[in-house]
Amino acid sequence: MTDKIELAKIKKEADLNEWYPKKTEMAKRFIEEEQKQKKRNMVKGAIHLCQLGQNLGSEQSEERPVIIVSNDRINSSSTNIKVIPLTKTLKTKTIINRKKVEQVVPRVGTHYFLKKDKYPFLDFDSAAMAEGVTTVSKIRIGKHLGNLTSDDLQKVLSRLKWVFDL
Repeated sequence: MTDKIELAKIKKEADLNEWYPKKTEMAKRFIEEEQKQKKRNMVKGAIHLCQLGQNLGSEQSEERPVIIVSNDRINSSSTNIKVIPLTKTLKTKTIINRKKVEQVVPRVGTHYFLKKDKYPFLDFDSAAMAEGVTTVSKIRIGKHLGNLTSDDLQKVLSRLKWVFDL
């Protein structure tokens, strides 16, 4: 067990060391482009690639799709936005729905599934992880992949409301 923990520590340290120069470059670029970043047009419900870097514990890391969930007033006037990360790891359970049909649903109540057949710009079926909502600088936001339907956005936001007990 100790060897496994030591190997995990060594890997995390290597990942952090690899991330540091990238983070430094992004920070310098932000200093040069602060006003440009503030004016970047970000829209609630849009899915973008986002460089989350290397984080701690079970926080989401690396470049991955995120859903912008902050309101458009903030999105148009701030250098930071609120995002929900997506994961390709789908934690599922099977239930019998009201029509007496088996249905696969998220095992975690704060997750909402986005299917690749509905959102072909996603590389995988994905789960929006509302409990992972975080604030990021717009400098971390990359390519726009697409937008959620208004119905799916409302379902994601309902999970976010549950996270904050609103």
